[in-house]
Amino acid sequence: MNPEKTEKLFEEYPDLFKREPLTHNFACQDGWFALLDELGGEIRQYCDHSSENEKFEIVQIRQKNGVLRIYTRGANRVIRELINEAEEKSKSICELDGDPAFGLYGCAPNWYRYLCKSCADLHDVMTIEDFHRKKNGLTRVYKCA
Repeated sequence: MNPEKTEKLFEEYPDLFKREPLTHNFACQDGWFALLDELGGEIRQYCDHSSENEKFEIVQIRQKNGVLRIYTRGANRVIRELINEAEEKSKSICELDGDPAFGLYGCAPNWYRYLCKSCADLHDVMTIEDFHRKKNGLTRVYKCA
């Protein structure tokens, strides 16, 4: 994620997104910024209204197999459910620009992204179905940003 958006999340949710454990910041693209911002608000609202003193930390945020992955230490069941919902939502959001995702695309061997149609066309990538059909004889260069 670009440094300006990363900085906004650090400033808005310093208790949630801490610089120290997130040494590589957010290892995903700008399209999921709004999703992470929404998640931060939901977790903050839960913690503000919870009688429990929630002590947990987010240690890594990344993209894995096309899906947002958020790794934590010490998250309770409710926070884990909020994170799971955000991870599931990421499948419907283009990781590059935040538009509704059209589908899962193969960007390179073992590298996938949920993209909108315009980003998929722009980067000349193929659907996951076509990607797997051609995977064994892969000669095409993929240009996923």
